[in-house]
Amino acid sequence: MRYQGGKSRIAKDIALHVEGGVSLSRTLVSLFCGACNIEAKVKGFDRIICNDNQPYLIALFQALQNGYDLPETVTEEQYHYIKEHKDDDPALTGFVGFACSFGGKWFGGYARDKAQVNYALRGKRSLASKMRTLMDAEFTCLDYRDVLLPDGCAVYADPPYENTTKYANGDFNTAQFWEYMRQISKDHVVYISELNAPDDFVCIWQKEIRRILDVNKNNQFKSTEKLYIHKDNLEIIQNNSCIIP
Repeated sequence: MRYQGGKSRIAKDIALHVEGGVSLSRTLVSLFCGACNIEAKVKGFDRIICNDNQPYLIALFQALQNGYDLPETVTEEQYHYIKEHKDDDPALTGFVGFACSFGGKWFGGYARDKAQVNYALRGKRSLASKMRTLMDAEFTCLDYRDVLLPDGCAVYADPPYENTTKYANGDFNTAQFWEYMRQISKDHVVYISELNAPDDFVCIWQKEIRRILDVNKNNQFKSTEKLYIHKDNLEIIQNNSCIIP
């Protein structure tokens, strides 16, 4: 399923690093699960808690756990009707709002391109694949600071990037986020996806990727995705050969 800021192309790379937390805890908590690209690929954890403060997104995943059958087609007329009647079927709204929208942006316009891709069908198949490993995951819809962190768990955070994406309930306070990451890094191993970080966080992996703003206009740009940990966690994973000096 397309999702703005999703990590589908680098999910395996990030998942391999996050799996390093398995040796310390059998529980993984994802504070901003989004489309669950990383969470669906990590291995070794007995318990996975997926949180996001987007209520329709969480309603979608919870419904899929209960056997909800997604449509294989969504017309533009249906798209606009669902946009105006979001609470009629929250799970369907979550699916259409992201999977059938341009660039995976929340109701950012009905998705279409020259190749006439069936985005609903593609999104349905993508979610079906993810649910094979997420059927036992625990989905919550909370502010990231309100998520209960089990003792010594591994934490993955993929926040809205600074100056790029709005938080579901308003502007995202980046400074406040980093301060919270410092706080929880005292008791947990915390992995953070971002483009940049304060000086007391260490980049352990990075990769340049190409992004497309508009496939029809060939509007492309490159960005370097990075994975950080706090320096206090560095000793814990010091044997990780992927650490970047």
